[in-house]
Order: sequence, then structure tokens, then C-alpha cells
Amino acid sequence: MKTKFSIIFIILFYSLIVFGQEKLTKEQVIEDFNILKNVLTKGYPSLYEYTSQSEWDSLFLNFEEEKLKSIKNKNDLYKSITELTDYSRDAHLIVMHPQLTSIPYLFPLLLKIIDEKFYTDTDDYGIPIGSEIISIDDVSGPELRKSLLKYAPSDGYNTSKKDRQIEREFGILHFYEFGTKDTYQVEYKTSSNEMFTKNIKSQSFQSIGSRFVNRNSYFPVYHSIENKSEFVKNTIGKKEPFLYLIDSLNTAVLTMNSFELDVQKFQISLQDIFKQIKRKKVEHLIIDIRQNEGGYPLNSINAFSYLANQSFKQRKSASVITSSLPEEKYSQNLVNGYTYKTFFEKYYQNALRKGNEWILMTDENEPFMIPNKKRFKGKTYVLIGGKTFSAGSSFALFCKNQGITLIGEETGGGYYTQTGGYPIIYTLPNSKIKVLISFVKISRFAKDETVKKGSGVLPDIEINLTQQDLINGTDSQLDYIIKRIKKE
Repeated sequence: MKTKFSIIFIILFYSLIVFGQEKLTKEQVIEDFNILKNVLTKGYPSLYEYTSQSEWDSLFLNFEEEKLKSIKNKNDLYKSITELTDYSRDAHLIVMHPQLTSIPYLFPLLLKIIDEKFYTDTDDYGIPIGSEIISIDDVSGPELRKSLLKYAPSDGYNTSKKDRQIEREFGILHFYEFGTKDTYQVEYKTSSNEMFTKNIKSQSFQSIGSRFVNRNSYFPVYHSIENKSEFVKNTIGKKEPFLYLIDSLNTAVLTMNSFELDVQKFQISLQDIFKQIKRKKVEHLIIDIRQNEGGYPLNSINAFSYLANQSFKQRKSASVITSSLPEEKYSQNLVNGYTYKTFFEKYYQNALRKGNEWILMTDENEPFMIPNKKRFKGKTYVLIGGKTFSAGSSFALFCKNQGITLIGEETGGGYYTQTGGYPIIYTLPNSKIKVLISFVKISRFAKDETVKKGSGVLPDIEINLTQQDLINGTDSQLDYIIKRIKKE
């Protein structure tokens, strides 16, 4: 079963760069809200995972009796729905802004979040890299971050994923929250604690996007690369797994930015990579999945088979709460070869029934979850981060379960649960807001059950970027591993 990920990403992209203020009547708002409410209460399997039924009842009632009064247009409804669905604590549940043809001018600075504060990630507009943004139009940095958290869904109570999304999409999210302006007043503090105020003009989406390659947090300085555009293209911008060698340390760095690749081609790439690792007699392997937001679970499984020292598991169970798709007339199927009905009949019709759940205890991918005969037998380190999500987070948990050292920050994907199976996009008829909802809840297999509920996969060694790292362009997480290998 393959998901049409390209469709999802296209819809997400266009929903981010367009905006509408079309008015909605009270009746239109109520209709859209009720459709979403029906989908959530009748088909969404994780509604009560983090928020109780009584809390949801209060949230729905508050929307109907209070929020409804202030919703006048599509953007108002979008903001209210985003705030509501944030209580699901599910990063696979994504609310997409209705699109129009006009693209707004946006706040132009490229920012990085460190310790819940905003810092400049480039030296544009004469503001030095690593300067702290104290306020924008008299709204303080902490207030700004708090107001934008709802736009960045995350599994459980994790905020590392939220921060990584906010810093990437700051301009458009700031626009959703505060509207557009020709000029923004920015108060900032340099690393030498000097305070300045500067007026900065808004810029086009395309102009801002063209400067992304200049981010210091992409670490071209650390790798001694002058052509930043080529560096980003060949590293962060590369979906295929790639390898580079540090010959002086008998070390290889394998980067897997995505598992959203053709399974057969991905497996062939891995075979070639691990042949090269063996041929070069690599002793230390660093695997970087900090940019890996997931994809096909089988790619994650195949990749880990080259590290596993014993058979492994990805889940305890998978469950659904409906045998038919609620509000089907507003849905768009994203799964090749199935309708929800045929999917349910194949996998869940004869599954264990418990209350309103159908629970599948078997895993069709179990035969593949064994060590590869050509697995790597040296020392392995794995870099993880807030963008590590879904199948990327599953890979991190495989490593955690088998004692492979994780370094970096908490993953964006949940430790115990994930609601990422059988995704459907709903289009609300009046506002044209799109909502991506998954209908299968996964209970992940985790050996250590002392981890607090709502966490992502936690690093064994937590290394976070500092303001000075950002200024210097130092990849402190990778640097930590290299220094550790040198000592060994």
C-alpha cells in the first residue's frame, strides 16, 4: 500500500503561499465546523489520546457558543480550527489554509529558534547573524512564538518539531496571525548585547525563499563550503541517501533526509552504500536523520536492518474506530489501490474488536525486520532532531530499542503512538479549508516504558544548537560525535 505523498506535499505547498479573506456567513461556518467535528468524533482514532472526552466536549461547545461570534471570514475560521485541532497533539493532523491566487508580501528575516528565542539566521538588512529578535511591532519574541505554536502540529507535548516548522515558515505564519504590512519595526540585540531598532520592508515569497540557502544553520561554514546554493542542493535538498567519508577517522557519514522514495530504488541505494562502507573498512558510522520527516515504513525498516543486531518490531498494534469513512463526500483518497472500505475489509474486518476499536495485532512487515546479512558491525551513532518524524522517528526508536546511541534533540515523532495510517484529505465546502487526517493509530513497540507520555524519541546525549554555534556556523551535534571518535 503506497500513499500519494506527492499530492500531500503539493497541496501543503500551495496552501502555505496563498491567502483569502472571503467572508463567511454564520451558517457556512457552522456547516464546515460540523463536518470536521463529525470526522473527528466518528472516525479519528486518537481524539482522546491526550485530551479527554469531557475536554473535547467543552472545546466544541466553546467553539459553537463563543468562537463562532468572532469568525467573519476564511482566515478567522482557519485560525480557530487550527487552534482547536492542536489539542489532538498529532502532527499527522494538518489544517491547510484555503488558497487564492494572490501571494502576500511577508516578513522577510530568516530566523532560528534557540531556547525558545528567535535569532537571525543570516546577516540580511545589516543585522548580524545570531542577533536576538526582541520584538516585532512591539510584540515580544516569547509572545510571537506562543501565538504561532498552534500552526505547527506535533506529536504529544513535543515542541522541537513546532520550533523547527515555525522557524522555516515564520513569514507566512506571522502573516496568518497578524496580517500583512509594508514595513515591520524590529527590535533586536546583538551578541555583544547592543540594542537596535530597524524598520524592514516586507518581501515577496519568492525573494525570501531564494535566500534560504544563506542560512548559517545549514552549516556550510562548518564544512568549508563557499557555494552555499550547491551545498544545500547536495545536502539538505537531497532526498536520496548519500554518504561521505572522513578517511582520517575511518568514519562514514550516511545522511537519510527522507524515506519517501521508491522502496526498490531506496533498497538498491542502501546496498551500494553499505558495499562502499565495507570496501572502505569503515569502523565508525554516523547516520544523520535530522531532516527526515518520514515516508514509507518499509524504507525505515530496510535501512535499520543494516544496523540491527537482532530481530526488531515497529509496533504493538494498529487500530481504527470506524468501518466506513465519515463525511465521505468531502474526502479525497490518498492511498493507491484502496478505498477506505476495501482497506478496512482487508486489514480490520476480522481484527480483534474491543469497544469501538478494531485492533490489528499482526504486522505485515514483520518478515523484513531482521538483521541484514551484510549489516554494519562497527560503532554507530545517529543524529536526530525536531524534524525527525513519522517513519524517521520509527527509525530512531529502532535504534533506541537496540542501544544505538542517539545524539541531538528530541524527535518530532511520538515515542509511544503515531496516527499516520490511511491519510485522507477533507475539503470543507464553504471555506475550502483542507484538513489532512489519518485513520489508523499505531501503538509503537518501545522497550523502555519509563519515558513520559507525550514525548518524542529522546536522545541519549542531548546537544542543542547555541547562539554562538549559530554565529560560527558550527554543527555542534555532528562535531560532538567527531570529537568523541577522535578521543576513541
